Amino acid sequence: MMVVALALPACQTMDLSLPVTPPPLPSAYAGAPAKVSRVRTSGPAWWESFHDKTLSSLVSRVAANNLTVAQARQNLAAARAMAHSAIAGYRPEVGGVALANASTGSRVNNDFTRRPLQLNLEASWEAALFGQDKLAQKSADLSAAIANADLAAARLAVTTEVAASYVHLRALQRRHADAVEMIGLLERNSKLASVKEQVGLSTAIETEPQKLGLDAARSKRLELENEIAISAQQIATLEGTSIPAADILKPQSQPVVQASLIEGRPADLLRSRPDVVRAELAVAQAGAQVGIARSDLYPKLRLLGTIGIGAPAGHSLFGVAGGPSLQMPIFDLGRRKDVVAASEAKFREAGLAYQQAVLVAYEEASRALREFNAARQRTAELRSRLKRVTTVRNGADILVREGLEDRSKSIRGALDLLELRASLTDSIEDEARALIAFHKAAGTVEQGIPSPASERRM
Repeated sequence: MMVVALALPACQTMDLSLPVTPPPLPSAYAGAPAKVSRVRTSGPAWWESFHDKTLSSLVSRVAANNLTVAQARQNLAAARAMAHSAIAGYRPEVGGVALANASTGSRVNNDFTRRPLQLNLEASWEAALFGQDKLAQKSADLSAAIANADLAAARLAVTTEVAASYVHLRALQRRHADAVEMIGLLERNSKLASVKEQVGLSTAIETEPQKLGLDAARSKRLELENEIAISAQQIATLEGTSIPAADILKPQSQPVVQASLIEGRPADLLRSRPDVVRAELAVAQAGAQVGIARSDLYPKLRLLGTIGIGAPAGHSLFGVAGGPSLQMPIFDLGRRKDVVAASEAKFREAGLAYQQAVLVAYEEASRALREFNAARQRTAELRSRLKRVTTVRNGADILVREGLEDRSKSIRGALDLLELRASLTDSIEDEARALIAFHKAAGTVEQGIPSPASERRM
């Protein structure tokens, strides 16, 4: 039987590292006019385009302190540690064994392996006849690569989340400032209405809307203060702390998208987006698992050896034993073949999951780019309208100061201006968040984030 086993050719595992074909992608993103927006995915970190030092500092702090990223780093360290010794089971192993057995019969035995007292060195080696060692190493290396992709995905998620939260926080602070200004205007308007009511120029029915509007503005201010506190706490959690940093609590101007062009190709998603990279690695790992399952269909050869001492002894205390062990699958009710069939199905499923990941990535990037272009155009229109309305209001203020216009009209004009400014605040936030969403979809977050020294040593 040994001769037959050794005479078997070194069976080559079927090549399962077939190229995974991604679905065809267009040369440009849908909804991205060539003269309006091109998507740049190289060069400085994308958040630097906001020219906001607080945001840049926040991204760096989150990259260093976020607990989700820290967990992903430890998972990567664990995967790399396992990959380091993945083929240890197919290399010679040596261990020490001490035995003390009680038995009936003669206490002296020339077979030292059957003596009651033994101190042995045992060696074993499973020969990888069918490439199991290479497949095991490949699977372990791919597990480490997948863990690395998971780390990139964690960075992608937390960096874009903190950037979006920061943009939202600054928009809330801008709305709060406008709400305070609006309350001041409404209080003045309410006082004017009360004076008119007292002198008989208006009725209580006419002045009641002003009072209701003032109450609504005050309620809105309280809501905004609550939302600001919630948003600041969310950012603190992303930083890995329970106390929001002082630099985000201090109101600042909204981050404004400075870059006018975004460049890139949909094909870049295949190598830049972590979940797409992970899906491709999962296909290769599933192929390795098929190879391991198939190798289990064939005989296993193991070489065993023992050297040691035993007592009591009739002659020498020392002894040596060794030889081959052959394990051949004969009858297992088809279990091994079922494992092969299941692993092959998993391999095909992984290929389909990869194609789905590519399509989802393209759809998300295209949608974010459409939203960015729409918000950018809307922001430009609102800025133009705000400029015109401001000019008209300045002229009206001159008339009020000269006594040629009713002061209430000036207040109404200021309130209209605040409403327009609120729309602009929303549009600026939408534009910034759409840009962040695009870079999340494109997987460009890794640029500009230095890896911690501990991670580089892994």
